[in-house]
Amino acid sequence: MSDVNEVPEARTPDEDERLADSQRAIDEAESIAADLRRTTPDPTPDAEPPDEATPAG
Repeated sequence: MSDVNEVPEARTPDEDERLADSQRAIDEAESIAADLRRTTPDPTPDAEPPDEATPAG
């Protein structure tokens, strides 16, 4: 929990630009992922999800 009297750090224009670039990249990746979900058939539609997390190879 943050202190109500805490002053947030000021961002510079460079930081704002980097944040905007990052958000654009995230938005594009989400759009591509959504397109892939719509256009790519599930290779194992009857498969059960794993019981535990699998390592990201």
